[in-house]
Amino acid sequence: MKMMIAEGNKVFYIHGLYGSRSSRKFGFIQQKYPTAICLEWKFNDNVDVFLQNTFHMLETVKDPITLIGSSIGGNFAWQIQQKLLTEGINCELILINPMIELMYKFEDNFPNHLVQYLSPMDTFSNTKVIIGLKDEVLDAHQTKAFFEMYDYNNPNKIEITLVEDDHRISNFHKLLVDF
Repeated sequence: MKMMIAEGNKVFYIHGLYGSRSSRKFGFIQQKYPTAICLEWKFNDNVDVFLQNTFHMLETVKDPITLIGSSIGGNFAWQIQQKLLTEGINCELILINPMIELMYKFEDNFPNHLVQYLSPMDTFSNTKVIIGLKDEVLDAHQTKAFFEMYDYNNPNKIEITLVEDDHRISNFHKLLVDF
């Protein structure tokens, strides 16, 4: 498994629903990458503005970029990566239990006002995906099947890592050793 973040890459993290820069995951990321930045968004933000502002900030970064996105933050990180790639800016993407489609969610309790900000994730490059097989929020079997089918049809574009863990990836600190 080659999950290493290249030396010299600038690391940015986008948290999931109800997350923040004080999240446990970001704390672990910051321990390993002290210059990492959490791109924080709030529940009631206009996420389109967040995505645009984040894209414009990242397009000025001189170092190679690694974007890490968790859950819905994975969907947002993917959208930003796609825009960067369109501008010719290479960006490594690490997705942690990403929200690919709303229909992969077990419960119908996703905030309606955020649905408009999701984009169907349909193309990938330079992407690593971590799927917690005991995910209690998103259907890990559907997520796994989605990425395995993508990998089958588009070899060498993504790397899939399956872990016996929940949606939050409670053992994230152990996984981070491989980053």
